[in-house]
This record gives sequence, structure tokens and C-alpha cells, in this order.
Amino acid sequence: MSILTQVEQGVATLTLNRPDRLNAVTEAMLDEVVLTLRGWSVDPAVRCVVLAGAGRGFCAGYDLSGDEKAARAEPMRVDEAAARMSIHAEIPLLLHRMPKPTIACIRGPAAGSGLVMAAACDLRIASRTVKFKLAFASAGRCGDPGGSYLLTRLLGAARAREMFLLDEPMTGDQALGSGLINRLVDDDRLEAECAALAAKLANGPTAAFAAMKRNLNAAAVSALEESMAQEAASNAQISLLSHDASEAAKAFMERRTPRFLGY
Repeated sequence: MSILTQVEQGVATLTLNRPDRLNAVTEAMLDEVVLTLRGWSVDPAVRCVVLAGAGRGFCAGYDLSGDEKAARAEPMRVDEAAARMSIHAEIPLLLHRMPKPTIACIRGPAAGSGLVMAAACDLRIASRTVKFKLAFASAGRCGDPGGSYLLTRLLGAARAREMFLLDEPMTGDQALGSGLINRLVDDDRLEAECAALAAKLANGPTAAFAAMKRNLNAAAVSALEESMAQEAASNAQISLLSHDASEAAKAFMERRTPRFLGY
């Protein structure tokens, strides 16, 4: 199977599973990822999503070996390719917008499509063996949908243009310093670190997290007044209608840990 999935105690893990190809993605593989994320985005049993790669790499980007193209009876037309790409563009959209936290658990190479998927997640935790590279220029391509938007906002315009145009690799230390990743850990600690963060988020106030993501995403493209208005509306709704907000207040008064149910 090109992907592996697991849902346990509110944490849904999607593992890209082509370790012999450093988890380079194919069209069929991306179709599976889209369908899985669509389902998890609306599943109340899923309260946090983790994206990982099997073996020694996260994702080496799109598989350019030509196997799928060779199997086609006719070359893909431009309009057909654009339609396929619009479907696969749902992946960064879902990771970025779904109403629950998403974590990229990254070791080894994270290039091209893999880097874009990681950039779409809310948190990126990487091991010290990580190496980021867009690789689009090397392949004579301009980049996957979402990459320009996400990397410009994570890195700033100058650093994002440098990554696209010069196509130079970025180490874990450089990625941490530039804000591309949130944490850099030893290789043997990566899974444990990601699991601990995922468990914390899965046990948190899911409805509030969903509102936070909406507010943060809107803030990236809104004026201050618009952003504040949305935050006020979201805060009022969560404060008045959310079970978790009431539970947090009650737990505070009773001096105990709140038990969040996710609504």
C-alpha cells in the first residue's frame, strides 16, 4: 500500500509508504491522500492529524521515474493535467484549513511536493537528518499549488524566492532558524516528540482549535480591523456555545484538569 493510516485516541496518522523511493509520490498515491484527508477533516473521532513518511525519508517529491506516464496509452493533455493538479491541490488546502491541528513529522529528505505538504501543516517537527529542497527548478518546473503562498508566509518573500530560484538545500538548523520548522530533535526522539504533541492536541479544545485556525488563516490576508472582527465573533461563539469553554471554567474553579470533549 502506498499509504498507511491509523486512528487511535483521536490522533489520525497518515504515513507515506514508498520507502524504497523515499516516499516520492505518484498520482495514484496523491489520490489516496486526498480521499483520506477529506474523510478525516469531517470525522469527529479525528482530533489531530499527523503526516509522516516511512523509512529514512519524509517525501522526496513527485516521482519522475516515468512509470505512470509509460503506462498511458496517450500523453496527458494540458487541460487534463491541470484538472488532476487541481484535485491534488486539495492536499495542502485540507492540511492548512481543516478544523483540527495538523503535524508534519519529518526526517530525511523533504523535497518538492513533500515540502509543500509539510509547509501546509500547522506544526512541523523535524529530526536532525532532515534536508529541505524544493527541487522544482532542477526538474524544470515552477512548483506545486500552494507552495508559493505557504513558503512566502513561513519564510518571508526574500527567503522563499531564494528557495525557489536557487534551489539550494536547507539543513535542519537553517530551517529552525528561518522559521520553516517548529522543533528540531534527535532522530531517535522524532516519533516520540510528534506523538506527545499529537496527544496533547487531540486532548485539547477541538472547537477552539478550529476557530484559532480560521482566525490565523484569515489574519494572513486580512486588514487588522477585519481580523479583529472575526476574532471577536469567534471568541463570542466559543465562549457562549462551546462545552469545552464551560468545562475549562468549571475545572478552574474546582482546581482540576479540564476534560475536553471537542465541541
